[in-house]
Amino acid sequence: MLVVSVFGAWLSASSVASGYQFGPLNDDEEEVVLSGLELLRAADAALREVTAMSFTIHREGAGAQATREPVTEARVVMVRRDAATRAGLQDDNGTPQWDVAAFGRISMPSGEDEYWPFAFAVDGEHARYVDQVQVALVEGPPTSAAEILADSSASFALDWLSDWESLVARPIVDDTPRVEPKRDGAVLIGDDATTAVYVDLAEFPSTLAFGAWWYLGKRDSLPRRLELVYYDVRDNENNSVGDGISRLTISDIQMLEGATDIADAVVHAARILDETNWLQPGDAPIATLLDTSIPFSLPAPEGFQTVEYEPPADERQAAAEVAPQVDIPAPDFTLLDPQGNEHTLSDYRGKIVILDFWATWCGPCLAVMPDLQAIHDQYKGQDVLMVGVNAWENGDPEALMSARNWDYLLLLNGDQVAADYQVTGIPTMVVVDQSGMIVQRKVGAGPNVRQELATTITGLLSQN
Repeated sequence: MLVVSVFGAWLSASSVASGYQFGPLNDDEEEVVLSGLELLRAADAALREVTAMSFTIHREGAGAQATREPVTEARVVMVRRDAATRAGLQDDNGTPQWDVAAFGRISMPSGEDEYWPFAFAVDGEHARYVDQVQVALVEGPPTSAAEILADSSASFALDWLSDWESLVARPIVDDTPRVEPKRDGAVLIGDDATTAVYVDLAEFPSTLAFGAWWYLGKRDSLPRRLELVYYDVRDNENNSVGDGISRLTISDIQMLEGATDIADAVVHAARILDETNWLQPGDAPIATLLDTSIPFSLPAPEGFQTVEYEPPADERQAAAEVAPQVDIPAPDFTLLDPQGNEHTLSDYRGKIVILDFWATWCGPCLAVMPDLQAIHDQYKGQDVLMVGVNAWENGDPEALMSARNWDYLLLLNGDQVAADYQVTGIPTMVVVDQSGMIVQRKVGAGPNVRQELATTITGLLSQN
């Protein structure tokens, strides 16, 4: 059973933020029910109000993701920095918002290999993690905490905190997404009552997932579970690397008071590795090496050298940081329509071609498609071709378009074409001019899509 323990006084204050009242209601009182948007904003506020806490992490995959994602068990301690202004791991300037210590172990889903331990910490001086491969304590400046975390196995336990700003704070707390988060019912996680909130991630370029469920504690608004939903994510070789659900559960939350509580919590967290000898049998457990006066200063295990952190030369990461280009030749392709007819892009040379990458499960895609139909109708009989390139699909795109009377060209099975056009979020619209050059890219279903596309098309037509 998962047990959540929090201080009563703190609960009383935070229950107001969560929008729930407990105990008997007076005759003239009603339970306050918040929307999905309000619940996530309350969760962000609750995280910002936490001074210090510890908790346990369990993460595993479900569905096809269960065959790919390691099982993670971890204990984490976080202390809010005095000057912190955000709820996530760091702010937009890279300044850490928390001192963090995370200890744990991961194992492969098959259970065939032994588990791999990890240790990660960030304080005012350094961000550090233990690297078994290098037999080293890797350290860098605290402003590199997110990059150092991503390079360590501790990312399986702390990704949710690292990504909080990009998945919740900036798009949902600071702004309002086009598709608002949806309150999705009450769920009991262990002994803890939570409310599920679904977030459509189709317009979030920072993640390969297309949807997320956040499960927020009813009494304190703090996250208790995150489920990220993936559909047939492909690597550079077009191999499927993600399909299913990644599920992270936060339990045993303890609020901490004072330096002694915090130091004891870090030592307790490190003891999850007591049975792990990092190098040789008989080495001192890492918990015994901690300096409790500076508990977030991670020590090197016996026999480990200390080395400076160097960013990994990761091709996929580098590619993600490079914005897709315009004024370049459009990659040629051939796809089938629902009737089995082949359509090759280069065969339409001399026409303006608008490619819309979409899927039936994508709310923003469906929101923008009436505008695309209007463009199709507006330029009918001219050298303009509107094309819906269906990608990452799990439904029936032909039936959907027919039911809504959208009759522009539909092409199927466009996953590889989407990869060739560097599509990372849908809807993505690409305008190819009469000579076969990409002249415009538009991501998302903003209010000015129709106007922006029409301006580009009219300009291209006037050049002929």
